[in-house]
Amino acid sequence: MEMQTAEGDIGILIQIVKQDFEIQKNRRVLEEAPVRIKEINKKVKEMDEEYEESQTVLKKLEKEKIRLEENVKYHNSKVAEKQSEQSRVKTNKEYKALTAEIAYLLKQIDQEEERIITILDQMEAKRKEVGAITSQIDSERGALLDEKRKLEEEIKVGTERLRVLEDEKVRILSRLSNLVLHLYNRILKVKRDSGVANLIGDICQGCYTRIPPQKAHEIRKNSKIITCEGCGRILVYYQVDAGST
Repeated sequence: MEMQTAEGDIGILIQIVKQDFEIQKNRRVLEEAPVRIKEINKKVKEMDEEYEESQTVLKKLEKEKIRLEENVKYHNSKVAEKQSEQSRVKTNKEYKALTAEIAYLLKQIDQEEERIITILDQMEAKRKEVGAITSQIDSERGALLDEKRKLEEEIKVGTERLRVLEDEKVRILSRLSNLVLHLYNRILKVKRDSGVANLIGDICQGCYTRIPPQKAHEIRKNSKIITCEGCGRILVYYQVDAGST
């Protein structure tokens, strides 16, 4: 078997750092998407709970209003009865007693009618609140659920894409010389993202350390294995497409 040259190893390492970049990009999506889905679920739940709470308050107010209206109706009927009795009593004492009862009933009616007016104001305010919540749900809930569905699809696609990328990386790594493969794996174990980094200008893209000009010049030749003094990653050089990071 022909011995792997440093240039050959570096060519493979360039493929690996590109592969590592794509792997990390996919992992970020798989890490960030569930967090956003959780935020969306929380927001949707809050909107639904706020709507349900407002509806519950409205129902309670309506129930109280109906009860008070029945009380007013009942107390008015009792007033009518007492007034009818007054016309038939024969003593002043009985008349005064009925007058006191009527006054008490009328006071009850006034309090109940005042409370009904207050409830009507509260119900109007609550209906406006429900309307605002409904508008928010109509305008935001659908968009949030659409975003959630897209994120779930991204997770599904990203998971498969990550599997493919990692399988491809294994095949690429197998082409490295044993010495460089060992070095890469040792660095990867510490750094976790990649054991190799690109040089852009004179900056290591693994740790953003500035590389001395002479060393940067040697790295750009891609003719021997050179590591970064800042992070320990193997440094390679390749031109990055416009818009890539």
